[in-house]
Amino acid sequence: MRNAIATIWAHRPGRRLRSEKLSRKVFIGLSVGPVFAFYCIGVVVPNLLSIALSFFRWTGLSWEFTWVGMRNYDRMLNDPIVAKALMNNIYFALVNMVLVIAIALLMAAMLTNKNIKRTRFFRTIFYFPNVMSVAVVSILWRFMYDPRVGIVNAVLRALGLDDWTRIWLGDINTVRPALVVPQVWAAVGLYILIYMTTMKSINTSIYEAAEIDGGNKIQQFFFVTVPILLPTIKITMIYFLAGALNAGFAFINIMTAGGPNRESTVLTHYLYERAFVQNDIGYGASIGVFVLVIGFTMYFLINKFIKSEVYET
Repeated sequence: MRNAIATIWAHRPGRRLRSEKLSRKVFIGLSVGPVFAFYCIGVVVPNLLSIALSFFRWTGLSWEFTWVGMRNYDRMLNDPIVAKALMNNIYFALVNMVLVIAIALLMAAMLTNKNIKRTRFFRTIFYFPNVMSVAVVSILWRFMYDPRVGIVNAVLRALGLDDWTRIWLGDINTVRPALVVPQVWAAVGLYILIYMTTMKSINTSIYEAAEIDGGNKIQQFFFVTVPILLPTIKITMIYFLAGALNAGFAFINIMTAGGPNRESTVLTHYLYERAFVQNDIGYGASIGVFVLVIGFTMYFLINKFIKSEVYET
């Protein structure tokens, strides 16, 4: 009798439901907990420390912290190099983003065309730069831009265009466009694959209906493919801009070191220079906070002004 009562008690619906909820919470905690902990240690805590350090003067070589309040931010707002670096950041972010997304959409549309064969080969070729590290890509293109032995000037001379040869990374008129090329080349492959994956998921009946209505391939691309891809494009824009604020540092630090005459300096490179070369950690932290604010601002602007609808494909 007691065993029967115990069995009934153990298998009550309410008890079983509570047990399932507890098991679910434990599973979620064990799954998300470590990831969240690493995120806090690697992202949240460093950002909070940067915000705190921006209110102090600290060399990073001692434990002497001097409270300066908002003085670092006042210096930053009146620093002409910060203004120039911000303009360069905007230039690289917008130009790179427009070129990468436009080229990626065009190439993805071409590679998803059934008339194009050996698409796997082209996907590999386009994605290959993403496998290479930023340092390798930067050194490769710096060598290609070399005014004496670089392949860019060599090709121009071979074509009889000697007047077009330049000191590409040493001329204030060409350094920024010259830096755009390797950044776009290194990034575009990933976005081609992302857009190709989305395009392949679009139901062919949508294109058949558009074709019946008289739409040609170009019209189908702009009025069918692009609207369906807008949610994906929106996500890739956010992802690209978030990475552009940081990834550009490596290219610029290796290829030009911010020169000539600060013409290619970006905020993250100037942050590195002030914090780790000149040992002005507090001022560097204030620039870092400024970069963080720019990142959040870009995120909210993209979400506000780029409206996208989710279509059933």
